[in-house]
Amino acid sequence: MFKELFVNFTVLATLLFFGNILLNKVNRSRFRDSRWKSWGAGAALGIVGIVLMKFSFPLSDHAVVDLRQTAIIIALYIGGIPAGLTASVVIAIFRMFFFGEFGYSSIIGAGNAMLTFALAASFLRPYKLEPVRWGFAFFVQFSVFLLSFFLVVGVQAFDVVPVYAPIIIGDGVFTFLMLRHLKRSNELFMFMEEAAHKDFLTGLNNPRAFHLLYERRVSLTVKTKERFALILLDIDHFKQINDTYGHPGGDAILRQFGALLPMNTPSNSYCARQGGEEFAIVLDRLNDREIGEVSERIRLAVEEHPFVLDDGRILRLTVSIGYGSSDSGSPKTLFNRVDEALYRAKEKGRNRACGVLELDEQS
Repeated sequence: MFKELFVNFTVLATLLFFGNILLNKVNRSRFRDSRWKSWGAGAALGIVGIVLMKFSFPLSDHAVVDLRQTAIIIALYIGGIPAGLTASVVIAIFRMFFFGEFGYSSIIGAGNAMLTFALAASFLRPYKLEPVRWGFAFFVQFSVFLLSFFLVVGVQAFDVVPVYAPIIIGDGVFTFLMLRHLKRSNELFMFMEEAAHKDFLTGLNNPRAFHLLYERRVSLTVKTKERFALILLDIDHFKQINDTYGHPGGDAILRQFGALLPMNTPSNSYCARQGGEEFAIVLDRLNDREIGEVSERIRLAVEEHPFVLDDGRILRLTVSIGYGSSDSGSPKTLFNRVDEALYRAKEKGRNRACGVLELDEQS
């Protein structure tokens, strides 16, 4: 029995580990906000439950057990009721029609999965690893198994309690520690990823992250012809701010500017600090007219915003902006052309937005 139990825990740990990798990939893809994500996670954990059924092991002459209910509890933790329901239905259907002969025992086995889901769903909360609730979920697993076994073999079901109880306790502790480790690892990875890609002062993406994304975006446009747009902007006379109010004053301005920029750009835009007072924004699927409107909105928002220094003094700022889309020429030369448009906006007196098309018309 110990050998089979070790195999079950090994299978469970392996599937959780690789499932966590897959879930992280989904969370970083365009499907991260999909309403089908929980249902998909439930289906995957239903398959985990089926695998665990295949690794069932004997407790006595009358009892063969597996850890299928554990997959339902994990599904409730990962995806809430949709995932738990999906996992329990998958396990119930397999148990009823494909695992052994159809009959009274298979119906009880399917009911075991559905009852475990119904009871555990009443108190488990998605992505909340709470020891008391988790322990109670495995008490439910223990109780539902005994009830199911009692309905099949009668009072002999209670003979397995001294052996089955430690297994469920070990199962509960093992899965709790495993999921807590995976959760902490995910949080640490996200923290490290953010630290590597974020500018600590403004909260925007840093130059390294911007150039990586921009190169990928250019390559995608060359392959698919999918339009994207670029905005480059500088805070006007920022050096004078640093000279007059010192670097603490400049930092206060940059922090507020970093909060203002995303508020005035579309939700799918990618805002980055290029260094000093220079910023860049990548936007998907906007034409030259639309990108011009976004640029003007940013210019007006900055012009009208009161920037407050640490001592309470208020400064008024302006920005110079260059903008263009990949439709206006080769995507590979867009950055240089937008940078030239920014330079032209400064030449014309600052506090203005200049588009790539304007340069083409003047040349």
